[in-house]
Amino acid sequence: MVKRETVMEHDEPNADIFPADDAYAMFLGVGTPVQIVFLMIDTGSPITWFQCGPCTHCYPMRRPLFNPPASTSFRQLGCYDDTCLIPMMRSIFGNCKGWNCRYNVEYDMKSQSRSFGVMVTDTLNFEHSNVEVKDFVMGCGNSYEGPFRTQFSGVLGLGRGPLSIQNQLHSKAFSFCIVSLGSEKPSSLVFYETLPKQRGNTNTSIMVPLRENSRYPFYYFVQFVGISINGFMLDIPSSVWGYGLNYDGGVIIDAGKVLTYLPSEAYNIFRSEILRTDGNFTKKRYKELEFCYVESPTNVYPTVEFFFENGNIAGENFVSFKLNNRQLLITPHEGIVCLSFAEAKNSALTVIGTNHLQGTLLTYNLVDDIIIFTCNKC
Repeated sequence: MVKRETVMEHDEPNADIFPADDAYAMFLGVGTPVQIVFLMIDTGSPITWFQCGPCTHCYPMRRPLFNPPASTSFRQLGCYDDTCLIPMMRSIFGNCKGWNCRYNVEYDMKSQSRSFGVMVTDTLNFEHSNVEVKDFVMGCGNSYEGPFRTQFSGVLGLGRGPLSIQNQLHSKAFSFCIVSLGSEKPSSLVFYETLPKQRGNTNTSIMVPLRENSRYPFYYFVQFVGISINGFMLDIPSSVWGYGLNYDGGVIIDAGKVLTYLPSEAYNIFRSEILRTDGNFTKKRYKELEFCYVESPTNVYPTVEFFFENGNIAGENFVSFKLNNRQLLITPHEGIVCLSFAEAKNSALTVIGTNHLQGTLLTYNLVDDIIIFTCNKC
C-alpha cells in the first residue's frame, strides 16, 4: 500500500507542467536522495515509468537516466508481490516469470511505441508542495520500441486503473490547464484530497460525464454527442461516438496529441461539409492537415462546436463547447493556418487534441465520474 506523508497539513500535491515538443510535461523528484525526472503527462497511461540505468537499450535522452543504486528507498517488485497480481493489470504485466515483475506498455497505435521494464517502488517528491509519497509503484524502463521524444525521461500515468498516480495518491480529483504550446508560462497539475469548489463564473464551465470502455480500460471516455459546422449538426452515426453495440468507438482527450483525430467514417462527413461551405483553401496540404488557408485578416473561418452530454443534473440534456479561432486553427508554416483536424485512418477512436482545448482548465472529478471544462482559466 502506498504511504503518503505530508509535511504541511492540507498540502495538495501539485507541480508545474510545461508545454514541450507538442506535449505537456513536469519535473518529479524520485528517490532518496532526490533525483529529478522530466515526465510527459498522459491521461491514458496506466503506470508512471521512466528510464533507469544501467541501460543497454534505452532511447536517447537529453537528461541523465535515473540511477537506482543511488536511491536508498528504491525496491524492485517480484512476481508474487500483490501489485504484480492485480487482475486489471494483467495486460501490462503478462504472466510473470522469473523473479522480476516486468511491464510492457504500448502508446500511440499509429507509431506503436512501447516501453518495457521492471516494476519498482520508491519515494516521490512534488516540487511545489511539501508532500512525500513513500512506496510509490512505478516502472523502471530498460528497453523500448518505436519513437520516443528525447527530452522526456518517461511518462506520468494519469490513466484509469489502480496504479495511476491519482489512484495511488487516493485523490478525489485532479486538474491541469491546457496553456498554448508556445506559452512560456507554465500551468499546474494539482491532485485534490477533497473535491475542489468550482471557481469563477459557472457560465464558463461545462460538466461532462466520463464513460468506461472495457476494450480500453485505462482511458477516460467522454460522453460525446456530435459536431456542428456553422450551426449545422453533422450526420455522423452515434456508434462512432461509442454508443450502441459498437464499443470500438468512443471519444477521449489526449494531452499528448495536438490535433483532433476523427475516425474515417466521421472525417469523411466532416470533410464533405467543410468543402460544401468553404472553398477558400490553399491547394497544398501540410502533412495530416487538409484544410489550410493563406493567413489574412479578411478570412472567415467556419464555426465549429462540440456537443457533449450534460453532467450537471440541473441543466439541459446537452452542453456545447464552441471553438474560438485560436483553438480551431494551427500554424504549420509561416503565413499559413489550418483547421486542426486530421483523419484517424487506423482507429475507431475520436481523439480530442490540445489545440482545441487551449485556455481550458480540465478537472477530472473521480468521485462523480465527471470532467469539468472551464474556459479561459489558464
